[in-house]
Amino acid sequence: MALAILALTGASSLSAPDPSLRYSVKGDRAIRLSAGPDVGSGDAGSLPAGASGLVLTGRWMEGDEGDVWEVVTGPGDRSAWAPADRLSPGALDPTPAPLHCSGTEPFWGLKTAGGRARLSQPGVKDVDFSASVRRIANGDPRVFVQRLLGPGNTSGQLVVIRRQSGCSDGMSDLSYPYDSVLTTPTGEVFSGCCRRAGG
Repeated sequence: MALAILALTGASSLSAPDPSLRYSVKGDRAIRLSAGPDVGSGDAGSLPAGASGLVLTGRWMEGDEGDVWEVVTGPGDRSAWAPADRLSPGALDPTPAPLHCSGTEPFWGLKTAGGRARLSQPGVKDVDFSASVRRIANGDPRVFVQRLLGPGNTSGQLVVIRRQSGCSDGMSDLSYPYDSVLTTPTGEVFSGCCRRAGG
């Protein structure tokens, strides 16, 4: 059940929910993984029926036949393309896939992993938070909110939106799968982009 290590490309389409959910293979047969968003893109191994613990990286694309493909990550943090209609969301994961979020002018960065988050800004001491379970917006799984609790019960909030067009940091050619808005305990509001850590 090896997943091939692949270079990930930017993608666009609307499809399945965000990486705060773990996924499994649905149906009673294995699925073939692909090196790209189409069956003919090259073999990247397979996943057996019922395989679980898969995480969506946030990269997705509509294939030539109009079908949707997602980049999934499995054991060993290795990634490959899988047909979205064969992926089934599981229960909310209290320690969801880690994210790296950032913005420019002013520069800021936020890393979340394992129920923790760290906010960094130039010239300012880093602030550590405990990070709540991500809450998915009713009726729109592309939007989620995560509450951040800091020292002295100060709180902030991270709102992440998965855009069809992706997100640009305004300073490079990189395209990220998520827009983000961060509010800090002191009431500052930052906007930027997010990606899955390692994706």
